[in-house]
Amino acid sequence: MNQKNLSQSFLSKVITYDRDAPMGAVYDDQSAFVHLHRLFSDFVTVSTVREPWLNDLGLAAKSFVLGVELGKRSKTWRMASSKGFADLVKGMPRRKFVLFSPLDPPYIINPLSYVMNSPTIAHAYEHKRYFRDEFSSLINMPEHTVMRLTDFTRETYDELKADFGKFVMQDVESSGSKGTFIISKRSEYEDAVAYLKKTSYSGTVVISQFIKGQQYSVQVCVTKNGVFTGGLQKQLVDSKYLCNLNLPGVTRWCGGELGGEYSEILKHRSQEIATIVGSELASHGYRGIFGIDLIITPENDVYAIELNARLTGYTHVLSDMQYAKRKIPFILLHVLELANMDYEVTDLEALPGMNTLDDKFSYIILNNQTSGPLKLTQDIKAGLYRVDNDGLTFLKSSYSVEDIKDDRNVLIMSKFGKKQTVEKGKRVLKIIKRGKCMGLNGDLDLKSQRLLSLVKSHFSLPEGTETTSEAPAA
Repeated sequence: MNQKNLSQSFLSKVITYDRDAPMGAVYDDQSAFVHLHRLFSDFVTVSTVREPWLNDLGLAAKSFVLGVELGKRSKTWRMASSKGFADLVKGMPRRKFVLFSPLDPPYIINPLSYVMNSPTIAHAYEHKRYFRDEFSSLINMPEHTVMRLTDFTRETYDELKADFGKFVMQDVESSGSKGTFIISKRSEYEDAVAYLKKTSYSGTVVISQFIKGQQYSVQVCVTKNGVFTGGLQKQLVDSKYLCNLNLPGVTRWCGGELGGEYSEILKHRSQEIATIVGSELASHGYRGIFGIDLIITPENDVYAIELNARLTGYTHVLSDMQYAKRKIPFILLHVLELANMDYEVTDLEALPGMNTLDDKFSYIILNNQTSGPLKLTQDIKAGLYRVDNDGLTFLKSSYSVEDIKDDRNVLIMSKFGKKQTVEKGKRVLKIIKRGKCMGLNGDLDLKSQRLLSLVKSHFSLPEGTETTSEAPAA
């Protein structure tokens, strides 16, 4: 039975919805939405570059490419707001397009054609000050204060040091670890203030007590059947093996670990935060997926740091893992809710929850570590690979964790091919593997470092500045 028939056979037993509804997605990396091809029979994607790996999956005819001009806005925003997109939509009058995050006006087409939450609601909750204003009395958060950058002086550092000790400075509107600084000495404070004064649109920052612990996140989905939590996701940030730490203002999230076993107290505390926040968002009309960033201390205290009122970088991996466990994937519930489609869950046991994913997978994102554009010298063929001491062997085209049978199989995904250029600090490729990838020092463990070196060698990618571990694997 092929994958499409398998999904229909499984899903038809647990949820009813219109699989033939014309749907689409607009995003600059089609791997984020490729899973929806098996959930809807008439699904198309719109991206910024031709991605050859879709040919191998038989999906090239369902992929459209729109060129976009350079600008401060994201490529996705520029695509979805372009005349080219409006012309494309004219030939698909009933089709609705899923967005990674809400799109700000002005709209080039009827905004009801975009599958998204209200930008007003999303931006209010993503704003670091408003998130704290709304939830600091309801859930566990670090102590904090809010300040205008114009009020910072040399004396301010001494005052903050006395109040918090080590502290964190965050621009209230930044995302993806951009505009976030951990301050333990005066020089770091002065550099952060100078940078934020140059780059901050709002001119406002949140100063928070630094909490020693591991960064996690939890993904949540608000539906008519309730608020569902996807389990803890360990965050790999500022990896010296995966990004260039000397590049200012770039996203330094490098993936991490999903699923696995956690103590009941951690699951309970994370679930409590997710439910409180999800219920509040639902009361204001929010539907579908959002993420909460957390810090978990060695004493198992759980602190909420910020909220991402949108899909997250983990969404497609998490949804694929849920699908592999024969649970209704979050991405399907998200689309059905925001597209206002009629659906009914006929088997409530198929709804995913905190305990759905006992198997652990790692998601490793390699960014361009050079100080400028990186021109690829060979194709990065996306799919399933076999790993051994001699290198990588391509097995078949794939995008699903179901095909990763053991720890010697890995998925490699990339939208780039030979002679294409990756901008500095941007993602080159992603690796999905079974098991853990992080060591005690919070960076890649030795086994994952070796895997990364094999991948770089196989695709003739630069090694970067760091190639050895300073700590043993956990």
